[in-house]
Amino acid sequence: MSRRLKIGIAVTRRDSWNAPQAFENSRLILEKVRELSGKYDFDVVTTEHLTFRDKEVVFGKETLRIKADTLLTDYEDALVAARYFKQEEIDALFIPFCNFGQEEAVAKLAGELSVPTLIWGPRDEMPDGLNWRPTDTQCGLFAASKVLMRYHVKFTYIENCRLNDPVFEREFAGFLGTARIVAAFKRLRILQISVRPQQFLGVMINEAELLEKYHIEIVPVTATELFDTIRKVREEKREQIQELVRDMERDINLDRLGEKKETMAAVEIGIMELARRYRCTSIASECWHEILSRYDLSPCFLFGDINDRGIPCACELDIHAAVTAALAVAANGYTAPSFTADLTLRHPQEDNTELLWHCGPFAKSLREPSVPGYVTESGQGFYPLKKGVVTVLRFDGADGEYRCFAGCGESVEGPVTNGNYVWLKVDDWVKWEKKFIYGPYIHHVVGIYGDFRKEFEEACRYLDLIYDNPDIPERKERGL
Repeated sequence: MSRRLKIGIAVTRRDSWNAPQAFENSRLILEKVRELSGKYDFDVVTTEHLTFRDKEVVFGKETLRIKADTLLTDYEDALVAARYFKQEEIDALFIPFCNFGQEEAVAKLAGELSVPTLIWGPRDEMPDGLNWRPTDTQCGLFAASKVLMRYHVKFTYIENCRLNDPVFEREFAGFLGTARIVAAFKRLRILQISVRPQQFLGVMINEAELLEKYHIEIVPVTATELFDTIRKVREEKREQIQELVRDMERDINLDRLGEKKETMAAVEIGIMELARRYRCTSIASECWHEILSRYDLSPCFLFGDINDRGIPCACELDIHAAVTAALAVAANGYTAPSFTADLTLRHPQEDNTELLWHCGPFAKSLREPSVPGYVTESGQGFYPLKKGVVTVLRFDGADGEYRCFAGCGESVEGPVTNGNYVWLKVDDWVKWEKKFIYGPYIHHVVGIYGDFRKEFEEACRYLDLIYDNPDIPERKERGL
C-alpha cells in the first residue's frame, strides 16, 4: 500500500552571479541527489528539461541579456516549475542554492506547492583576495529563509556544508523520512472492519473531525461483507490459500492450528482484498467477537502477518493506532513493519523498563531469532521481539486537539510472558507514565525499530499537529 516518494528538485541561482561556478555546483548537486535516490529509494523530478524564458537583468549601470537556462532565477520560472511539479504530483521539494539564489522565486515556488520543502546550499571555499567571492550561498539562504516566512511556507534546512560532508546525507535522509510521513498522512484511508468492543471507550474517535481537519477517510465495512468476501476466497482461491499457508510456515510453526491453517489464510486474504477493494492504506479491525465466533479463530497472528505483507493493521478497532502505524512504516521507508502494543506493566526490578505486550498480533519478521515462535491453537502468535532501538508512537486527540507522541527506548531482556512482547528500557519511565496518564493518549502504542523522533517532530510542523515527547511537561503541569 506504499507509494514511492517523489521529490521535485529546483536548483536556484542569482542570474547575474558567477554563472560558471553556479552551473558546476548545480551539476554536482543533481549528480549527488541521483546517487542518493538509488540508496534511499525515491524518484527524482527536475526542471532540467523545462524552458525558462530569456530575461534582462539590471546590474549596476548595465542591462544584461541573460540566456534562459533550467535553473530557478525569477518569479516567472517559479510559475513554470510549479505547474510542472503539480502535474508530476511530487511529494516534497528540494531547492538547492548553487550561488546566492533568488529568494522571490524560491518562496513563490514553495508557496504554490505546499509540500515539505528542503533548502540548502554548498559551503564556499576560501576567497582568493583578488576576485569576487564565488557564490555566497549562505548569504542567500539567510535572505530566502525570511521571505519563506513572509509567504508562510514551512521548510526544513540543512546547515551550510559541503556536498560530501556526512551531515548532508544524514540530514537529507532525515528529510526523506519526514516527507514520507507527511505524504502518508495526506493519503490516509482506513478500512474499519465491524465495530469496537463494547467496553473499549478508549478507542472511540471523531470520524467527522478526522475528515474535516485532516482529510482522513474512514471506510466502514460490516462483518457480513467480510464473511461474504472470505466465503468467495475459500471457494475460488484455494491455491492462493495453500500458497499463503506454505509461505507462513517457512517462518513460524503453525502445527497447533491443525485444520484451521487454511481458515486463517482465507480470513487474511479476505481482509487484504477488502483493503484493496476500497483503496485503503491501513486497517483497524474488531477482533474479539465476530471472527472468533464465526471461525473459532482469533485473528491475532493473521493481523501481524498482514503487517508483514505491507498493510498496517491494528486490532481492537483502534483507528488512531491504524493512523499511527501507517505513519510509522512511512518513516522507515516501508522497509519493516510496525507493531501495536499495550503498555502493560513496569518491570518488577528495573524502574525504567516497561512491558509492551499484546495477545499475539506482532509481525513474525520482528521475532527474536533465538526464540522459536509458534501460533497457538486459537490463532495467537507466541514469541518475543528482537533486540534494538525502538521508537514508540501514538497519534491521538481529545477536545479537538490532536497530538503525536514520539519517544525512544531499547528492547532488552526481561521475564518471559505469553503472547507477543518486548521489554522497553527508557531514560525516565515516570515521565512516560505521567504523559500517558494525563493524555490524550490511551494504553495502545505503535512501535517501529529505529530512532525516528526527529522525523516525526518535523512532520508535525508540516501537518499542524502538536508534537509531544516524554520531556515536554504533561497537560496537568501546563494547566490544561
